[in-house]
Amino acid sequence: MGKSTFLLVLFNLLANALMFGQETIFEEKTTIYSEENSGGIGIHTNGFSAVYRYAKFTSGFTKRVYELEVANIRHPQEIKSINPFEDNTRGYVLGKLNQFYTFRPSIGFHKVFIPKQSIRGVSVTFISHFGASLGLTKPIYLNITEREPNSFGTNIVKRKYDPDIHSSENIYSKASFLNGIDEINFFPGGFMKFGFHFDFASSRDQLRSIEVGAKLDVFAREVPIMAFTTNRAIYPNLYISMLFGSRKV
Repeated sequence: MGKSTFLLVLFNLLANALMFGQETIFEEKTTIYSEENSGGIGIHTNGFSAVYRYAKFTSGFTKRVYELEVANIRHPQEIKSINPFEDNTRGYVLGKLNQFYTFRPSIGFHKVFIPKQSIRGVSVTFISHFGASLGLTKPIYLNITEREPNSFGTNIVKRKYDPDIHSSENIYSKASFLNGIDEINFFPGGFMKFGFHFDFASSRDQLRSIEVGAKLDVFAREVPIMAFTTNRAIYPNLYISMLFGSRKV
């Protein structure tokens, strides 16, 4: 996703959330909650993510959050290609060695600094999370056009991508995701994120929110995502997420 597109989506979502929160129907009593469960999906500058959270309120305006996030991370130079001579073939990224995913268990601290003043208001919370980033790579397999021995015919065969012998001239399409699942490699690292959480739910025991911020994954060594270019061990990201959940007294 381009940065300009990302920022445009971010602006539109924040504008809609804040406009929704302009009504001022005040409640007579504020309930103090003890715990919260939520989950959601998001996009970041190098991929997509899904998240689950369990939170314990430490006061009316602060909570300790336990989170598990799963995300894919793409190399900034990935460009999808398709076979121009065949219809209905799966696209592939020329030069891509591995698909890269990370699991992020973390502990977070959330503090409301603009509380919700009405049933249909918007509360704003500052969030910080710290934890592990457990990266996994799975090699890319492609369907390759190979000439039959001692003939002029060709076969379509599954092969692990080798940048030295596979090119756009003999790549037919991307193979099934399950190919290479037994060749997963582990890349341990650390994770942190900071952001702002905008809760616009119409009921105080429900959570409907948009969250925006920045993430940083730091791995112990470079992650080999792409051939023909530099790979990295550090991946900064901007992100936006939608979360839904509920609170209990």
